[in-house]
Amino acid sequence: MESIFLENNLKLSFEKLPHTIRLIISKNNEEWVCKKETLRKLFEFVNIDEAHIFKGRLQLIKINNHITLQVKSENISTILTKTFIEVLNKLK
Repeated sequence: MESIFLENNLKLSFEKLPHTIRLIISKNNEEWVCKKETLRKLFEFVNIDEAHIFKGRLQLIKINNHITLQVKSENISTILTKTFIEVLNKLK
């Protein structure tokens, strides 16, 4: 499992499953929200200048070289697209 540490004791983790990647936001080391997506669709998402992925509690919004993470329509953190891509490459 790969992780990106966020502010406010939050962590974005990537769990590799047989056919998908499970993205998990943890709050104080307890799972808060998660979403499953294929690695191919995640790479498609990061290669577009402006994009929005997922519906529901967890959403990722990409604008240029930043990705904003939203939980329940509230911005909880922003990460560099480069950091996100580095983690995706480790999951290939």
